[in-house]
Amino acid sequence: MNIVASPSRSLFRGRAVTFAGIFLVAAGLRSAVTSVSPIMASIEKDVTFTPLTIGLLGMMAPLTFAVVGTLTPLVARRIGLEWTMVAAALFIGLGQILRATAIETTGFLGWSIATMAGIGAANVLLPPLVKRFFPDRISTMSSIYLVVAVASSIVPPYFASPLEQATDWRISIGSWGLIAILAVLPWLGTIYTERGTDLTYEVTHAPGIARRVWTSPTSWAMTLGFAVAAFQTYVMFAWLPAMLQERLGMSAAETGVMLAVYAAITLPMGFFIPRLVARLQSLFTLFALASGFFVIGNLGLWLFPGVATVLWVVITGAGPMLFSITLVMIAFRTTTQAGAVVLSGMVQGVGYALGALGPLLVGIMHGVSNDWTSEYLLIVGVGLLPLISGFILRRKYFADAPRNQADDSSIPV
Repeated sequence: MNIVASPSRSLFRGRAVTFAGIFLVAAGLRSAVTSVSPIMASIEKDVTFTPLTIGLLGMMAPLTFAVVGTLTPLVARRIGLEWTMVAAALFIGLGQILRATAIETTGFLGWSIATMAGIGAANVLLPPLVKRFFPDRISTMSSIYLVVAVASSIVPPYFASPLEQATDWRISIGSWGLIAILAVLPWLGTIYTERGTDLTYEVTHAPGIARRVWTSPTSWAMTLGFAVAAFQTYVMFAWLPAMLQERLGMSAAETGVMLAVYAAITLPMGFFIPRLVARLQSLFTLFALASGFFVIGNLGLWLFPGVATVLWVVITGAGPMLFSITLVMIAFRTTTQAGAVVLSGMVQGVGYALGALGPLLVGIMHGVSNDWTSEYLLIVGVGLLPLISGFILRRKYFADAPRNQADDSSIPV
């Protein structure tokens, strides 16, 4: 199969407003997830949490992403990618602001679900929007939004505790929602500019496209890799501060810095992973490398937590490079926008559903054992699974093409 790409043009020519929309959505994408755990002790003074509810809070993000990920393609077919993104940005922004007003656990969890629903929809929409508006700059735009999204997870935990001490925890977790509210404006501008054109993605009821995606080994290999990344990441976001506080006696501010370091490691990878994914015929090496990071880093945190703690956090934090790999693959391993949306919903919907088990399982185990042996055995074991994905993805097939149809195309990067 040969894909004819759109002629290359300037990154901003005729699409600067859309670029701003993608940039701002990415900038507000992950703050709601990483801004809470460093100051959980302060939040608990006003809102009661148990180890189980903390585990549920950590599980809530990937579980909501899973549910919304499967529904977003259906919504986008009805109202279009752009209007769906407007709704997602509003859910992200307003959800964070209203969560900060909660006085009970149910309110806090409820507004967290609304926020995560917006994030889950935006996660699914970004890859096909890049494919639609920047077909000649897929690698470049993927690098930009992935790097910005990683940065949005780094800044909140670093400033969460200082901001809470200067004001209070409500301002600390609520202020990040303003970025997503601001993102609505360029998307409204894009809709105005695109008026008169079809704002929905290509017809997805083309014969067999959903079936081909959902039965493709390529799709399931990508989903497994994404699931492992989600499992590992949300376990760390929910439990890394508690692990370090209980085992090493670190303060909330110190564990906030560690969480920021963990989140920051994939930042530089966002600059080169999209180009590697575009150029490599076999991705086994990248998946094996990610697996090695998960296993080595977590073994270090388990067996030698007080020795070179930062090093183990850095190594473990490199493992979620799988997020970038699989998200970029959505654009490169599909032939149409329709296929990209279906594959994005599948990879993120199923992947987050499996990843959601991580924080909950760790919470249950820790409530029973009160040490970290069984928890780390689980985390390390899951870290080996990307090897399976890498083996399947050693050949370059399209997820939405007829079975065994390999890619012999050249796509601009």
